Amino acid sequence: MVVGIFCKRKFPKVEEKCRYGILVSAKDEENVIPRLINSIRSADYPQDKLDIIIIAHNCKDKTADVARFMGANVIVYNDERSRTLGSAYQYAFKQFDVKNYDGIIVLNADNEVSEDYFEKLNEAFVYHKKDSVVSTFRKASNIEDGIIPAVYGYYFAAGCSLSYIGRECFDVACRVTGCGFVVPVRLLENGWEYTSITEDIEFSADKVLNGEKIHYCDDAVFLDEQPRDIKTMWFQRLRWARGQTLTCRKYFVKLLKALFDKKKKNKLSIYIAMTFNSFIPLVFFSLFILQNVILLFSPLAGVSLEETFLYWNHDHNWFQNLFMSLNTGALFGIAKSAVWVFLGAYLAAIVTLISTRGKLKGQPLLPMIGGFIIFPLFLLIQVPLDIASLFVRDLKWRKIPHGLNQKK
Repeated sequence: MVVGIFCKRKFPKVEEKCRYGILVSAKDEENVIPRLINSIRSADYPQDKLDIIIIAHNCKDKTADVARFMGANVIVYNDERSRTLGSAYQYAFKQFDVKNYDGIIVLNADNEVSEDYFEKLNEAFVYHKKDSVVSTFRKASNIEDGIIPAVYGYYFAAGCSLSYIGRECFDVACRVTGCGFVVPVRLLENGWEYTSITEDIEFSADKVLNGEKIHYCDDAVFLDEQPRDIKTMWFQRLRWARGQTLTCRKYFVKLLKALFDKKKKNKLSIYIAMTFNSFIPLVFFSLFILQNVILLFSPLAGVSLEETFLYWNHDHNWFQNLFMSLNTGALFGIAKSAVWVFLGAYLAAIVTLISTRGKLKGQPLLPMIGGFIIFPLFLLIQVPLDIASLFVRDLKWRKIPHGLNQKK
């Protein structure tokens, strides 16, 4: 968190302009594809170095026709049995030669890129010898639609500013988050292998396990449209949680063994990937619940339930009892933990606003205030999501409506 405020890696300007294929999977996205393509074509980067490749992913609308009309290369993918994003990527990489490019940039149909996006990304990519994955800053594009997009804005900005900046400064691997990253062609010569419902998490875990570094460029900013309602948000995050659960089952033991492998040099990167792809938060929550269940049997030790759960030291004031004393009832202990969680989340949101260095400046005030207020709840519902992810089955990718409030 501290590093995100005071440290930032600036990449030197370069003369070399790499050639990129921009891969975009789009399912029924005729409303937003023009917006993305226009932003790419308006970017301050040689256009002959950018090829737009649209995957029309099980489309029932005119996404393919719109993309072709705007000059993009179109790959039509129709397979209702394999509907994940990773499956579409796997098919697409068999349809063109990645060796025509220095790197493949992965974007989503609802994205837009800043004018200097490719310039800044190219500087980072060349700095890392065109041989490493580089992720970029993800900014919510529709905060004006309400507090749900706004809280997503805080969430992604916090991940970038409070985590990725520090990892980049200390040369520790980051991870990719769905879109907004470039992959060197060396890693794609055998195609795309990751077809789970969260292909980005699987990709990140596998690359770190195999000694690859995923770097981060804070100056390359892309915009990403966020869900507008609680139902869509819940399903999206449940899919993320389920994907993380599946990735944990596949990679946790491998990552754990790699920690003790003398041949592996990226131990800290492996450790961070292992903790992310684990049930550690759920284990701590379970132990917390178990502790309070055990306290229900306190009368067997001669201590009343009232004293166990409701004890309040009347010689201390409320501040001392809640924040300084360990000798309070269990229910007040729970309240104390909740207060600290909320304060910690609010502090993270404030530090995010500072460390993003103006990237969130100019956003509508009311949604930003609302998003700030519910930010701790947004983080806390990860616990029930993680629990639910253990039991859900056949959780398929669903389309999130985009471009509902586009200006005509």
